[in-house]
Amino acid sequence: MSNIEKLIRAYHLIVEKEASIIAGSNIREGEWYSVNDPRYYLERDELKKFLRSQNFGDPDKIIEDLIKQGFLIYLSDNFRSAETNKLRSLHMDVLVRSSQITTQHGRPPYILSCKFTIKKSRIPFREDRKIIPNETSDDVSKSLWNTIFSFFNGRADLANTYISIMKDYLKNSGLDAYQAGVLRKILLSEKNTHAIIAPTGAGKTEIYLFYLLATLMKLRILEKDERKALLIYPRRSLALDQAYRLIKLLSIANDRLKKYNSILTFAIRDGDTLRHLKDAKGSFRGIICPHCEKGPLVYGKGGEIVCDGCKKEYRFIKTIRGETGKADIIATNPWALEIRLIDSALGDVDIKALSNLHLMLFDEAHEYRGLSGGILGSCILDIIKENNPNLKLVFSSATIPNARSFISKLSGDSNCEIYNFEDIIDLIGNGISGEKLVILSYLTINPNYSWNTYCQLWAVFMAFIAYAYKRRELKQPQSLVFINNIRELRRAHSGYIENIRLGEPKDHLSDGIESRDPYCYWHYLPSEQREEVYQSARSRKLYEELEKKVYEMHSQLPREEREEVIRRLRQEDGLVVFSTSSLELGVDYDGVSFILNSGLDNPISLIQRIGRGGRNYKTLNTVLGLILIRAIPTEILRIYDQNFIRALSEMSSEDYSLFVTRDNPQILKRAMLIESLSKLAMKGLPTYASKGSKGPIKDLDTLQSLIKDIVEEIVNEEE
Repeated sequence: MSNIEKLIRAYHLIVEKEASIIAGSNIREGEWYSVNDPRYYLERDELKKFLRSQNFGDPDKIIEDLIKQGFLIYLSDNFRSAETNKLRSLHMDVLVRSSQITTQHGRPPYILSCKFTIKKSRIPFREDRKIIPNETSDDVSKSLWNTIFSFFNGRADLANTYISIMKDYLKNSGLDAYQAGVLRKILLSEKNTHAIIAPTGAGKTEIYLFYLLATLMKLRILEKDERKALLIYPRRSLALDQAYRLIKLLSIANDRLKKYNSILTFAIRDGDTLRHLKDAKGSFRGIICPHCEKGPLVYGKGGEIVCDGCKKEYRFIKTIRGETGKADIIATNPWALEIRLIDSALGDVDIKALSNLHLMLFDEAHEYRGLSGGILGSCILDIIKENNPNLKLVFSSATIPNARSFISKLSGDSNCEIYNFEDIIDLIGNGISGEKLVILSYLTINPNYSWNTYCQLWAVFMAFIAYAYKRRELKQPQSLVFINNIRELRRAHSGYIENIRLGEPKDHLSDGIESRDPYCYWHYLPSEQREEVYQSARSRKLYEELEKKVYEMHSQLPREEREEVIRRLRQEDGLVVFSTSSLELGVDYDGVSFILNSGLDNPISLIQRIGRGGRNYKTLNTVLGLILIRAIPTEILRIYDQNFIRALSEMSSEDYSLFVTRDNPQILKRAMLIESLSKLAMKGLPTYASKGSKGPIKDLDTLQSLIKDIVEEIVNEEE
């Protein structure tokens, strides 16, 4: 076991021990407990004895390492003293202080009640990811090699080229047992529809990207087939996050595929895709160079993509709308895709390009439920499948209850293959040795106080921790605050700004408050800097530092600002981000440790949001997820719904069903309209969906002519 994996295990055990102390009783996973002792602490000698009892041979070193990394914190008795025998984990310290937030020392907290639970889930450790296809290795590696060899029709050179790309992409790592098992099954399968169901951090993206690569290599090199792959993401931010990985994979692959005179190209087609080459300036969607992992990707003089740091070129990326339809791999979202289906713009992603597909990949497939699922299934998938016989579909998600039923309804294919993480790991029996720890808490707001003000004060708290850790030269924790309403989100951000402008958190830094008092924040600072920071706060000099710690993320932000937030999150700056659902889905930010969700959303959404944290060993695979229950009757009543509360505590959505509304009359009408327009576009007739198809409509005669053409198509179809 590596040192970091030892620290993760030790930290999780320490948190569990603290949980029992806070609750005042032995705890069981999945049960809810009150915060009964917010002033608790662990004695260092007691902690050493505990770790030794858990078979850790050098508890002193573990404790020191956790302190040096900021995961264990001192609770000093003296404002000017550093070390003490009293310790706490960072995550549980934040939990108890979050439960007691108030505007003035001694006043009642904003929270009426705080319940918490802990939940462990299996995830791969780095040492689990060691499987590389090998002809002469053990059973798993050899079995995967044989599968790849068979997939490429016995062409050993192609199999070895593919494996070399995989090795280079994974660097010093490999696949874990789940990834290897699913990749092997999906390559061998003759079925058309597949669903990868695994928790956040389980490596779903690598599975479908390696499947995508194998499929396109076989099509281009063996079968001389020019059909394309389409990746569908429900959020632009998610598309950009995954684009980084795909660009990295294609950069490696294209170097290897030169000997076959083949190159795989990539495009992102959405509302932000450039119309003209003259607009190709500045950053390329905020994506960092996969080669040097530092410099931003920017537009070069000729519109090509180049790293602003190491100057590596990525000429396989198509950036102009009139070129995107020529790309081998196209990333888009369902709303842009619906428009593309009815367009006939030369060179763009249009109905003709979408009639030349072999593979469609849907990330975060649980998002396509209800009406949006009906639109995707009836208005998009059915039309595309009609033009692409034997189309391959791959769906990916962490949260699909009753997956077979849902995927069958969405895809229209009842003969689908489901790769469920727990089922496959149980079948394998070993190979996944890691764990992720979720500390989950629901906080009921006092009706006399504003939930929005609580979010502001919590943001001050988390921004100050990041600031204090920066002063200690430690990795700064990142925090996300989810607020669904953009107006309320902006109000929370402006309230945060006003709070720090007035000097927050100066009262929390007074030497008259002891470190175990939930109101105290000075214990996060180095002892020799506490007085200096306190005086800076009193004179309102902390404003500039704390103001740049908090950002917004939502659809109304300019693209450049969204890209800046993503860049700073990726660079692991200590940030607090107020976000709508923009950061809810599958986005990988390694430094997120703390999440606050305002309001009780459905369990699937809450699981996704809390799943944004603790995804990496840099956070010791630990996340604190706080759910703020607002003083709204419908929300307060939900905490008495045992199914809902159990689903939360188990981080499971199995008791819930996802519906796909295919038979809604409005969906059926919309599908009929889209289908008729797509047929007009396929014939080359104007549909006015873009300038390439003579849009927009400018007069009544044109509109009447289009309506007549649509009606004729519908009548012809019915006949």
